[in-house]
Amino acid sequence: MRIIDTGITKEILTGDNHPQLKIGDKLYTVDDRQSTFEKIQEVQENASLKEDEKTNKIFELALGEESAKEVQKMDLPVSNFIYLTYCILGAITGEDPKELQKAAKERKN
Repeated sequence: MRIIDTGITKEILTGDNHPQLKIGDKLYTVDDRQSTFEKIQEVQENASLKEDEKTNKIFELALGEESAKEVQKMDLPVSNFIYLTYCILGAITGEDPKELQKAAKERKN
């Protein structure tokens, strides 16, 4: 199991089963199946959805509806929320969330 600590350290912790996100003191299992990744890609490419709708749907697909609602109710600071989206994608793809965030910033420039 891979555990990504979304706290201040922003480090990836490794384990042996499915990836998990550590937010505060709680672990959230991430659905890293290929079918979930394909659905997330469809959501990202859907031009009819607003950005917040895309984010909400991605959270639901990756974390499950109940966990996604729980995380969204935390009302995280914007920078932490943005980083969390990279943590979710990193947990699914096996990539470092910091590298994903860096690549996204470079694409914008």
